[in-house]
Amino acid sequence: MAKIVIQVAIVAVAAIFGVAKAGVVNGDQQPKLWDALAKLRGKAALTAEQIQAIYPNAVAGTDYPNLVVVPTPRTIQCDPMKPGFYADSSADGRCQVYDRCDINGQLTSYLCPNATLFNQITLVCDWFFNVDCSQSGQFADYSNRRLYQGKDVVLLDTPWWFGSPNGDQAAPKSLFGSNDVSELFNPGN
Repeated sequence: MAKIVIQVAIVAVAAIFGVAKAGVVNGDQQPKLWDALAKLRGKAALTAEQIQAIYPNAVAGTDYPNLVVVPTPRTIQCDPMKPGFYADSSADGRCQVYDRCDINGQLTSYLCPNATLFNQITLVCDWFFNVDCSQSGQFADYSNRRLYQGKDVVLLDTPWWFGSPNGDQAAPKSLFGSNDVSELFNPGN
């Protein structure tokens, strides 16, 4: 009986510690997502018209890197780094290259497609006009600190369905004209 009580106590303490840890890890993110993305971009968000003017006139190798292979040797060492994804902001990588340090300290390097750079906040390849590579280093821990923390950790502070930077709180309309997006994931219900 005492053995069961001890096991229950250990489970309870672990659960409480896990909730407390998730609260710290998943707490209020600073700067807020939209402010962080604006800082990473290094300029005001572009309008559709501005993008349509910039994109067709962008020059590979000048406006964005035009790598076809990951440069070697890699300079990043996973040993002092936390597990996560890291933009290579060096002169060789220019954020078209990003590295993943896994939980075992293994390094894997990736190359974003042409005209895209690694976004250190969203952890995906993003259009070159959305990423100022020189700003990436300051956001290395922004999303990475939330990885590998458990299934209930929110990666970014604003879920996509919760609204937009202009304060619109309406849920998106689904393909069926309803605000209930669950039918997209459970067709036939």
